[in-house]
Amino acid sequence: MEHCTIGHEDTGVFLANERKTKLVTAISIVTMIVEISVGYWSQSMALLADGWHMASHSMAFILSLFVYYLYRHPRFRASFTFGGGKILSLGGYTSSLLLIFIAGSMIYESFFSFFETKSIHYEEALIVAGFGLIINLVCAKILHTGDDHHHHDHHDHDHKHDHHHHDHNHQSAYVHVLTDALTSVLAIFALIMGKWQGWSWLDPAVGMIGGIVVMKWAINLIRQSGMDLLDAHEDSIDRDRLVKVLEEDGSKVMDIHLWKLAPGQVGCEIVIKNNQNQGSADYRDLIQTQFEIHHLIIEVI
Repeated sequence: MEHCTIGHEDTGVFLANERKTKLVTAISIVTMIVEISVGYWSQSMALLADGWHMASHSMAFILSLFVYYLYRHPRFRASFTFGGGKILSLGGYTSSLLLIFIAGSMIYESFFSFFETKSIHYEEALIVAGFGLIINLVCAKILHTGDDHHHHDHHDHDHKHDHHHHDHNHQSAYVHVLTDALTSVLAIFALIMGKWQGWSWLDPAVGMIGGIVVMKWAINLIRQSGMDLLDAHEDSIDRDRLVKVLEEDGSKVMDIHLWKLAPGQVGCEIVIKNNQNQGSADYRDLIQTQFEIHHLIIEVI
């Protein structure tokens, strides 16, 4: 048991991500309440639409906060063999599904807007879109400041190592903010061109483009977090080099499994046919002096 070091070694990183998410959630909820309240008061559909759009993102942020709460709760961790660290990937995966729903509704509404004849209140809509963009840029700055990549610059590893430490829960919150910022930028461009050139068709066109881009981001995040949930081969450890190190004395690696237990936590199971009289402790010492593996099971045959 003393060799099993599964824990939340990067707790500081995740606590910082949780604090940033709390601040962004508070900003989003206040913005949502203001936009919906003023929207009903002024009968502005543009303001109401933006407010309910912000509400969907606020729900995603609240989900992220709940995931962080579970991640650092001792009773929750004790309920799982490997500490329950994959709750972060599950949070990112679930939030991405919500993002796909948002993107789908953007594409759906934009498509049918092509066939509707309606007057657009350009000045009011520009104010709303500009306000939304400022709020989202502030939130993006908060989430990006001191991002978890910077905590690992001292390691002599490449991009694979960075992915190894990804907090998909934090990443999904960041993508939600970028999504809202993108839709605001596209809306501002469409409204300016519509007011200047009378291109009313541009508004639904950029809405569809924005929805497609958001869909692509969401699918990519689902793919990344889904790989962790399904125990994909962990590529932060050089598998070939590990096998080569173990076989230098003539031993033979019969089976090897490398997978991610949590961000920054790698599990490894190896079956070795030894050539001399080495025991599992000898191989363990050899591996742990050269590789960052936190849960290691070795069977010598």
